[in-house]
Amino acid sequence: MQQRVLVIGLAEATLELIEPWATVGKLPTLSHLMCNGATGRLRSQVPLITPQMWGTIATGQSPGHHGIFDFWQRGPDGHFSEINGSDIKAPPIWQLLSELGLRSGILNVPFTYPPSNINGFMISGEDAPGAHPSIANPRQLYKEITDKFGRYRLKDIFPGGRQKADYLTLIDDDVSKQTDVFEYLLEQKSWDFALVFYSATAIAQHYFWKDMESQDPDNPFRNVVESAYRAVDKAVARLQQAAGPDTNVFVISECGAGPLQSGVQINTLLEKEGFLVRNKQSANKVLRTLVEQIRRNARGYAQKWFPNTLYYSLNCRLARLKGRMQSYLTGSDIDWSQTQAFSRGKEGCIFINLKGRGPRGIVAPGAEYERVRERIINCLEELIDPATGIKAVDRVYCADDLYKGPMLSWAPDLIVGWRNTAYMPTESDRDKDAVFVTRWREYMNWPTTGGHRVDGVLIAQGPGIRHGATIDDADIIDLMPTWLQCLNQPIPETAEGEVIAALFGGPQKRGAPQPATSA
Repeated sequence: MQQRVLVIGLAEATLELIEPWATVGKLPTLSHLMCNGATGRLRSQVPLITPQMWGTIATGQSPGHHGIFDFWQRGPDGHFSEINGSDIKAPPIWQLLSELGLRSGILNVPFTYPPSNINGFMISGEDAPGAHPSIANPRQLYKEITDKFGRYRLKDIFPGGRQKADYLTLIDDDVSKQTDVFEYLLEQKSWDFALVFYSATAIAQHYFWKDMESQDPDNPFRNVVESAYRAVDKAVARLQQAAGPDTNVFVISECGAGPLQSGVQINTLLEKEGFLVRNKQSANKVLRTLVEQIRRNARGYAQKWFPNTLYYSLNCRLARLKGRMQSYLTGSDIDWSQTQAFSRGKEGCIFINLKGRGPRGIVAPGAEYERVRERIINCLEELIDPATGIKAVDRVYCADDLYKGPMLSWAPDLIVGWRNTAYMPTESDRDKDAVFVTRWREYMNWPTTGGHRVDGVLIAQGPGIRHGATIDDADIIDLMPTWLQCLNQPIPETAEGEVIAALFGGPQKRGAPQPATSA
């Protein structure tokens, strides 16, 4: 019987938490997998942005080839638009497997909307506009699971419209209900490769890291992060059981996590240094405030109170309006006639207001562009965090330092490599005049206290995996070729990663797995 591959993605999970909790028996499933398989750190890529990382995992190609850089992305015409799975320009593993005659089950994976017409089944992840039959392929699959389990939980765990106290029970309940569906599909459907994703660990870490470190015994949120890990540990056990003994099981995270040192206002820094000029017109400020209030209140109210089908329909019908509002809010307070550079995105990427590329560009290509870019690099690399007295930036990358490929023109001009990846741009206008601020996320009424780290998780166990192996040089771009190797399938020449040979006991040739050896 051919060995199958089951991959369980635990968003931003970290061995810094898994290893100590597994050692004391709090995570028995992950402990068993580590003791009987292979364990290591999985290096991610800077910047640590979900669509970029998952594009790389799914395709085995870098962003310069798969074309996904951020949630809202600049096109070659200078305009920004919200992306989804249809924007990925390289074939993901489930497409390759379909062409090879193998069946895949892809469940809740980020940036898989609209669902692909694959040999197998798919339910889209967080980029889907809402829970609706159109997020499933085949489409009748949605009715099958909702008839059996009730409404489908797509993004219930996301913070829009939520109170902090909701998370005392929400995470356990959400993971359990999602696992009901995933377990059923793995048991009832035919598949060779399955990829399942849980966001619970990332949500808990971002919003409850400081609570986890609290010394106050009366803090009711101290155990939210641990509870999330316990919940996914139970889920992994159920999915492994559903997959059966002839399955190689991988538990991965796209990056790791750690405490957030500070939020930052990059545009405030650019303004202070003269690269960005604010629009001083009071009428613009009033209109901007009104639009922001409408958008914020409508999103929070709809996510909390509207039925799934209505939320989905409104999201789809108002997508163009949503995009216009977002574009207005991110640019209405900027005087473009005097602005040389601005920041957008989850990790503080910077765009030069280049003449001929942006709709209101003023920086001439060539020498002027290079001068502006170099001045910004110098400014950021000398930036001191006043709370620590230490530089906040390790390095500022130009696009071609990180990316190569046909989609390079879609990349930001500058990418900030934050010290220890412990800083994140805030999504709020609070404290807008300061550079280092408390980080608030949109639609939330308590601040973010957890951030990202470069090292994610790789745990693997099964009949094709070497017992006791330690993985110390793997990268997220290596996952796709490694999974193809496990399935004894050819690895395309376009794959930029390499097979993680230590999982199998030594160096190998592509498409020819070696027998596992005991440690």
